[in-house]
This record gives sequence, structure tokens and C-alpha cells, in this order.
Amino acid sequence: MNYNISKNFNNVYIISAPSGAGKTSLVKQLCNDWHFIKPSISHTTRKRRLGEKNGEDYFFVAKKEFIRQASENFFLEHQKVYGNFYGTSLKSINSIIDSGCDVILEINYEGMLEVKKIISDAITIYILPPDIETLENRLVNRGDDKNEVLKRRVHSSKKELNYAQFADYTIINDEFDIALWDLKRIILKEKMCSNYLEKWISSIVPK
Repeated sequence: MNYNISKNFNNVYIISAPSGAGKTSLVKQLCNDWHFIKPSISHTTRKRRLGEKNGEDYFFVAKKEFIRQASENFFLEHQKVYGNFYGTSLKSINSIIDSGCDVILEINYEGMLEVKKIISDAITIYILPPDIETLENRLVNRGDDKNEVLKRRVHSSKKELNYAQFADYTIINDEFDIALWDLKRIILKEKMCSNYLEKWISSIVPK
């Protein structure tokens, strides 16, 4: 499958983590602090949680509509997680890149690996909890899921910790402010990497 990814000097970041590791809070604060990086809003068939807004947290769509979009290659990647579908639209990524901003994807490990195959220079970052007990407590304290779903999340999250080895960077989210600073340091490092500078310089130097 060929995907028409916008070509620009902006980076694509992929943030992944098991449920309860805190990736959503980190991404939200990062994008609030730094306006040169924008989140790609995923599509999902799951029900909207209290306080969530359509088009800001997710694009909430019916299952039939999601399946239709997937069949038309609307998504760069899509997964079924805990009985619900999630997908990253190519249109969303290209729109952010074309606006001159970096784009950040908040997706699960399967989506991370899938997008990395397509966008080889995407930067992958995996968020880890300090320990299993903290992870379980965070999931319980969220109170978003029914007991059976919560049990599945806890079991799956433990397995997903192994996928940190496939990411370019890992961050342990023990103290939020420290984890946020670690995330920002990675972003700054990648913005100033030689490859990025070479592309930028070549675009402004007359041939």
C-alpha cells in the first residue's frame, strides 16, 4: 500500500505506552506548552467519556462508518483495542505537516510499529510506569472502565511493557514534571539533529 505522506522539514513523533502509563497527559501538556507541535486526533468507535470533546480528544464515529473509512484506506494505521476501533488518518498527519508544525501520534504499540514501517524516519517514544503496582493503581483510580475491561487492561498493559525495546526512546513516568522534561529534551534533540539541519540548510542555500 502506497501512502502519500507530505514531504516537509517537520518531524513525526509517535508516543506509545500501556494503558495507565500517562501518555495522554504528557502529550496534552507538551502541545499546550509548545505550539510548533500538534497532536494528530485519532478516530475511534468507543463511547465518549465524561469531559471529552469530539474533534479535540478523538473523532467519535459509528462502527459502520469506521469500517467504511478503513476500507477506503482513510487510515494510515488502525487497530481494534478492547473491543473498540482506533485509527490514525493520513489526512490529519498531512494537514499538520503542511501547516508547518511537527505532528505527534498517540497510539498503541501495534500502531507504533505499523506507522514506523511506513514513515521510517518517525521518532518513536515509549512511556513506562515506574512499576507494575503504580500502573494498576492508575488504571483503577481512573474509574473509566467496567471491571471486566479493567482486568483486560491490566493484563494487556503488563505484556505491552515488552514493546518498549522497539522504540527509539523510553521515558519512565514516575514524576510527571520530570517525565515531561525528558519528553521535551527528546523533541529538542530531534529538532536539532544533523539530518534535520542538513535538510533545512539545503532548502535555503542557492544551488
